[in-house]
Amino acid sequence: MKLRNLLLFLIFTLACSLFSQAQKTVTLKGKAPEYGGYQIEFYRLLDGISEEKQLVTSFRIAPDGSFSASFPLTEITHSFTEIDAYHASLFLVPGQQYELIFPPKKPVSASQKRNPFFEFDEINFALKNSNPAELNRQIEQFELAYLKLESRYFNQIYHQHSKAAVDSLKSSLQRQFPETGDSYFKNYKFYRLAFAEFTLHQGQSNDFTRRYFIDQQPDLLVPPCKQLFQQLFSNYFEFEASKIHSAEFKRLVAQANLAGIENYLMTQNNWNAALSRLVILKSIDDAYFQGQFSPRSLLHLLDKIGESQWDAENKAIAARIKSKLTYLQQGSTAPDITLTDFSGNKHQLRDFTGKYIYLNFTRVSNPICRQHLNHLKDSVNQFDQELHILNLILPDEADKKELILQQNWLGTFYIVDEKAADTYRLTNFPQAYLIDKNGRLALSPAPNPLDGFERQFLNLLKQKRINELRN
Repeated sequence: MKLRNLLLFLIFTLACSLFSQAQKTVTLKGKAPEYGGYQIEFYRLLDGISEEKQLVTSFRIAPDGSFSASFPLTEITHSFTEIDAYHASLFLVPGQQYELIFPPKKPVSASQKRNPFFEFDEINFALKNSNPAELNRQIEQFELAYLKLESRYFNQIYHQHSKAAVDSLKSSLQRQFPETGDSYFKNYKFYRLAFAEFTLHQGQSNDFTRRYFIDQQPDLLVPPCKQLFQQLFSNYFEFEASKIHSAEFKRLVAQANLAGIENYLMTQNNWNAALSRLVILKSIDDAYFQGQFSPRSLLHLLDKIGESQWDAENKAIAARIKSKLTYLQQGSTAPDITLTDFSGNKHQLRDFTGKYIYLNFTRVSNPICRQHLNHLKDSVNQFDQELHILNLILPDEADKKELILQQNWLGTFYIVDEKAADTYRLTNFPQAYLIDKNGRLALSPAPNPLDGFERQFLNLLKQKRINELRN
C-alpha cells in the first residue's frame, strides 16, 4: 500500500511539474492615453474552419491610459482585438511580456459597425522595446521583405507565371530568414511562401496540394496556412457539383453519406483522410446558405461526424459549425439578454414567461420605426392574452422616456446594450423576433408590424390550435 501511494504521489508531482512548465504567464502592458476607459478584449480562434472565438484576456485601460494584464498561456497563439475601426493582431508566446503601442484613435459608432458593408482596418500591434528575435518582429520583417520582392518580380510572377521568378523570390527570402529553431515561424514562412507558388497554377496541381496539405500536417491556426487552405478549398462541394460527371457526388451529399463523400474525395483526388475531413468540414460551412444543397442534409452530415470515428478535434469543429449555422434559426433557443427598464431595474429575457414574446428592436427617433410602432398599437391589442411586446432601444435613446410615454405605444420599452444587439445580430431598425412559450424562436426574424406580423402571428396561433386538437 505504501509503495502504491508513493507511486501515485510521484505521478501527481510529475504531472503538476509538466503542467507548470507548459503553462507560462504572458503580460500585456503599456500606456494609451487616448484610449482611457476602454475595455479591451483579446481573442483567439478555436479552429480555422468554424472560426469560433475564445477570449484570451480582457482589461480596462485606466483614465491615464495605463494598462497591464497577465494571463496563463500554453502555446504560441495568434490573438486579435477589435478597437473602434481597427482589427489588431498580436502573436503571443508563453512567458513573454509585450509593451503595446496602440494606433491613433479612429472612432467608429456602433451603428457604423452594424452596417453590413463595414470593414475593419487590419493592423498588427506595434511593440515598444522588442528585440529582433521576437516573433512579431520576425514576422513583420519577413512580410516587408516578401512584399518588396513580390513588387520586384510582380510581372514575371503574376503575368508571365514564371517559375524562375518564384524560385528566386523563395530562395532570396530563405537566405534572409534562415532556420532559427522556431517551429512556429518556420511554419509561417513555409505557408507564406506557398502563395508565390500558388500563382503559377492557382493551386490546381496535385503536387502542390500534396506538398502543403498532405506531406505537411496543416495548422489552420497559423494565418497563412488558413488563408492558403481557404484559397484552395472554399466552396469545394459547389466545385465538385459543377463538374460534368457530378451526379454521384450530389447523391452522396443529398443522402448525407459521410463515409461515401470521404471515400469519393480520397479516391478522386488522391487525398488522405485528414485532408478530406478538413475539406468536408469547410465545405459544409460554406454550402449551408448557398442553396445548392439541402441544409437538412448538411446538418445531418455534421451529426454523423459527431457519431463517427473521426478524431475529437474534428468532432469539436463539426459541433461548432452546427452551432453557428443554426444560431438564431427558427426552432433554436432564443439567446438570453439583459433588459433595463426606465427605473434602472434589470430583467432577463428568460423571465418573461407564459406568453409569446415579440422582441422588437426599434429607434423612436426613426420615422419608419415610429410608423411600425403606431401600426402595432392599432392592430395587436387583440393578442394581448397571448403576447408580450418588448420594445428594445439602445442606450443612446434612454433619454426618450417622455416621448415614449406620450405616444402610448403598445408594449413595454427596455434599454439594451450593444452586447444584446450583437447577440441578436442587429443590422438595422426595426428588427424583430418572435419567441414561443418554450423560449424557442418561432419566427426568426419576425415580420415588422407593417410587413404582416399580425397576419402571420394569427396564422401561427391557428395552426397551434389545430395541432392541439389533433393531439
